[in-house]
Amino acid sequence: MASIAAAIEEQSAVSKDIARNITEASIGVGDANERVAQSSQVSKGMAVDIGTVDRSVSEIADSSGWVKSSAEDLARVSGELQATVERFRI
Repeated sequence: MASIAAAIEEQSAVSKDIARNITEASIGVGDANERVAQSSQVSKGMAVDIGTVDRSVSEIADSSGWVKSSAEDLARVSGELQATVERFRI
């Protein structure tokens, strides 16, 4: 009887250790899940920021094209003005 009681007591202690380890593992998994959720939020924020930068770059490219076109027009008009001035000088 004594050895059976000792074996049951030992099994009970081992079961408590297993339950404690499972609880600690569960807490660790919960912490990991929280970190993953936070990383996901940061990634979403980065995606939004990248989209904003992409739109800004497109707007800059469009504006650069407009500036180039305006500079070409200005160069053309400047050439025409210079030719007109040269005709009056003569």
